[in-house]
Amino acid sequence: MEYRLIKWLEKRVTAPRFRHSISVLETVTELADRHGVNQAPLRMAALLHDCARELSHAELVASAEEFGLPVRDVDRMSPVLLHGKVAAEMASRELGVTDPAVISAMLWHTSGHPDMSLSDEVFYLSDVMEPTRPHDWVQQLRELARENVDRAVLMAIDINIAHLDNTGRIVDPDTFALRDLLRQNLHG
Repeated sequence: MEYRLIKWLEKRVTAPRFRHSISVLETVTELADRHGVNQAPLRMAALLHDCARELSHAELVASAEEFGLPVRDVDRMSPVLLHGKVAAEMASRELGVTDPAVISAMLWHTSGHPDMSLSDEVFYLSDVMEPTRPHDWVQQLRELARENVDRAVLMAIDINIAHLDNTGRIVDPDTFALRDLLRQNLHG
């Protein structure tokens, strides 16, 4: 099955995006194993999660509307927020993917969500910290993710929010909701 997904993905994304997806697959395999999470759905999600990432903003909004997905005001202001949701729908329609763990990982890998499972969090981190990511904070995040998934997700969210704020971009309300939940759970 993975071979078929790899071939499917190769036809839909650029070489750098393909390398990223393969790196996410490798990272999620290791991190899922470390935290006792089922690897199989996350490996599938790794190959599919960014299949819509290179669509234009107009194409993302149009695809979401065509698929009957909710398109919030924040999605219209920052359509890249839709790429995980559109990718999940594409995977379902074109490949018959129905596993809730695959779909959930794909849905929340961009913004996070307060209803994320441990599996979703492992996937979210794997996308952020895979080896092609050049940021100076990635190594620290990798070390923290090996020890405490919730703390690592909170670190990744804080970094993401700061980056989006510094570049004048929109932060998804779900990101704030997840951050607040993690802070409450970790700090009381």
